[in-house]
Parts: sequence; C-alpha cells; structure tokens
Amino acid sequence: MKILIDIKHPAQLNLFKGLAYELKQSGWNVTVCYLGRGKLPKIIEREYYDFDSIQVGESHGSKWSIFWQGNVLRTIRFFSLIRKNKYNICVAASSAPLAFACYFSKTPIIQFYDDPERKRINSINAFFSNKLFFPPIVKAEGKIAIFNCLKEWSYLSPSKFTANSNVLTEYNLEKYNYIFVREVSNKSFNYYDQQDAIISTFASEIDSNTNVILSLEDKSYAGKYPKNWIILQEPVDDIHSLIYFAKLVLSSGDSMAREGAMLGVPSIYCGIRQMKANEVLIREGALTHLPLKSGLDSINKYADAEFDESHQTNFRKHLESKWDNMLDFMNTQINIYKK
Repeated sequence: MKILIDIKHPAQLNLFKGLAYELKQSGWNVTVCYLGRGKLPKIIEREYYDFDSIQVGESHGSKWSIFWQGNVLRTIRFFSLIRKNKYNICVAASSAPLAFACYFSKTPIIQFYDDPERKRINSINAFFSNKLFFPPIVKAEGKIAIFNCLKEWSYLSPSKFTANSNVLTEYNLEKYNYIFVREVSNKSFNYYDQQDAIISTFASEIDSNTNVILSLEDKSYAGKYPKNWIILQEPVDDIHSLIYFAKLVLSSGDSMAREGAMLGVPSIYCGIRQMKANEVLIREGALTHLPLKSGLDSINKYADAEFDESHQTNFRKHLESKWDNMLDFMNTQINIYKK
C-alpha cells in the first residue's frame, strides 16, 4: 500500500508526523512531499529523515511565486509522481494542486483542514477531494465531514506529548518564568493582509524584567526587539516543551497561539484574522484574541502573575476527555481506502 502525504508548512508537518510513523509501522509505503518554503525543507530533512521525501514546488513569498511555483508547477509535478508511483491514497491539509492531480488521475485524496474562512480554496478542495474534514466549526454536508478536535491535537494531546524540562537548560530558563513569543511574517499567503512584525511595534513596552524567548519567522527583523530577548534559531529541538513551560504565549500567528492554549498555557493571539478554529479555544477560556497592541496590559499582567500548574494539567485532561484522538481518526479514514 502506497500513500503520499503533502506538507506545505511546519504546522502540517506536525499534524502528519505521528500518522506517517504509524502508517509505516503498519506496512504502508509512505512518501512525504513538501513545498520548498522558508525553513521547511530543513525541518523535513530532520523530522522525516527515514522516509522518502520529495520537494514539490517552492514559494518565495511573492504572489507570482505562490501562483506559478507553488501551484501551477506543483500540480504538474504531482501528476508525474502519481502516474509513476500509483499511490493508493493521498493525504493533505488544503493542497489544491494535489487534489486537482488526484481527481484527474482517479486517485483517492482526503484532506484535514481548519480554516473555513478560505471559502474559495475550500470549495476547490471539496470538489476535487473524496473528503475534506474540518473541526466542528462548519456544517457537515456533501464531501465536508467533521473531526471532533482541532488539528494541533494530533501531536499535542497528553497521549502524544509529554513536556521535557531539559530543554530549558540550553536557554538558561526556569519553568513558568518566561514568555514565549511567536512573530510571523506577512510574506506568507495567510498573512498578506496583516501588518508585518506586529509584536515589534510594542515589544519595548512589555515588562523589561520578564524573560522572553522569541520565535521569529523573518530574522531580518531581529534588531527591532529588546536586546535581552532570546531569539531562537529554528529548527528548534522540542519547541513545544519550550511553549509548555512558558507562563504566557504571545503570537501574531494563529497556529502557535492555538498550540499554546492546547498545552494549557494562557495564550494571546495578536493577529488580525477572525478564525472559527480560534473561537473553540476562546470559548474554553484558553485563548484570547487581542489584535495588535490591544493586549499589552494583559501581557504585562501575565508577566507578573504566578503560573497555575494544576490548571494546566486539569485543562489538558478536560480537552482529552471531550475531543477525538486525531491520529486514530485519520488512520481510520485512510484505511477505508486500503485495497
């Protein structure tokens, strides 16, 4: 049995990593395709070193590059790979080029996504895919189906992730005594309409006595942040343990804000996108959406507060009791197409 998994950014890498290993252990021949974008090829090389991995297309941030290299040329390459390798099924998270190639080569494809706000691309993916799965933030109809959790849960649930405090030693940090900051670039498709480097505009107003580690997507902005902030050099070993032991996660990107919340850390999303996936965690009281600089008072409040470890543990148990095991769910859906 052959399966192709397509990965376009690091969040998808984490989504499918456990799945890829489980499928391989059960006898599947797994091929991982990835988009040549930013640090992703280097991360794939490290995290999927024992899989067949193939770069398919690339993106350099411009709209032309995204359209031509990241979509048109990717589609052509996928046709070639499918024709050559005859995969039994393909899996992705919003990959229109792969869905298009699968549709016309009569190869099953299922996708797992969490952004219903992208209506145009979702309609394309739904039309060309066998199934397009979302969290319970949309109505199930036609080819649209539901998984009962958020996609990050596949690698962050208590059954899949245990934090390791040894990672703190490298950065001279103490448990629950620092803020984890993630600053995304607006050069990617999701953030074109967002001000670039949002957090840099108010970073100097964050309590200067607070330890801060910064995951900075565009390192050319490094000089815009306080000199005492620790800028991580990605890829980082065990970045989710660094998030887990923070007292606050502040992120201008939505994915890492949700990751912090699922790890039981108070999380503030300061980006501008209104997202239904975020609302799931906002209703749980784990995530706050405070766009741009509006969360500064809350940030400094958390910086001064003691962290509640028992709440972190209990909240994660609470999510585990009500949400699906995402890996089991994906595995079940894939094996429907096993021949």
